[in-house]
Amino acid sequence: MIPHRAREALWRFFLIWAGVGLLAVTFRLTPDWAESLPLPRAFNSFVSLCLRYGDFVSMILAASHVYFSAVDRLGLRQARWTAVVILASSALLETFGTLTGIPFGSYHYTHAFGPRIAGILPLAIPMAWFAVVAGANLSLSQYWLNSSRAPVAIATGVVALLFDFLMEPFAYGIRGYWHWADSFVPPQNYFSWFIFSSLLAWITPVYAPPARKADPRPAITLGIMTGLFIAARIAHGI
Repeated sequence: MIPHRAREALWRFFLIWAGVGLLAVTFRLTPDWAESLPLPRAFNSFVSLCLRYGDFVSMILAASHVYFSAVDRLGLRQARWTAVVILASSALLETFGTLTGIPFGSYHYTHAFGPRIAGILPLAIPMAWFAVVAGANLSLSQYWLNSSRAPVAIATGVVALLFDFLMEPFAYGIRGYWHWADSFVPPQNYFSWFIFSSLLAWITPVYAPPARKADPRPAITLGIMTGLFIAARIAHGI
């Protein structure tokens, strides 16, 4: 496990990275823009690379910090089990979905969202599921007084549905990370996010009684990601 001081430094890096990302989406900065800067070529290439893979790095950082919070709250064994179940289940579900159109609808991923598993599924996708499902569950079970597993799992599904609703125009309309048939997001996609996020929150040990000292990182992480989606949509007028 990463030492506490290293985790704190990584958290600060995540906040800085997210702040730069917010500026990038607000001002619609692109890799092509970076390549055209009248600066040394090596610097331009570095900035272009950051813009090209910034969302992928953000997703790795987001999932990592939610995992660290899960370890602190649940213990290493339960946190690992939760991560394995959510990552593996969502990867299988998304792979099946993009190959068959079930249950989300007809879509396919592009090469734009970082490395892909078996050339099909972007590695960032199961990380997104983990960040949202585990992050929402940890936050809700911490701040929702007198809650129990079932209502928290259902509320986690609601959070996941809202997250996907905000993410879809950003991910496929702006970034082109995947394409929907007929350029239309079917309602079943949102319904599926709700159902499967609720199920994953129910079957994993991610639910836990509130900690004596609340950890705001999962809630902040989800807030950062949704804030980026909203800023990008406003900047692009969608």
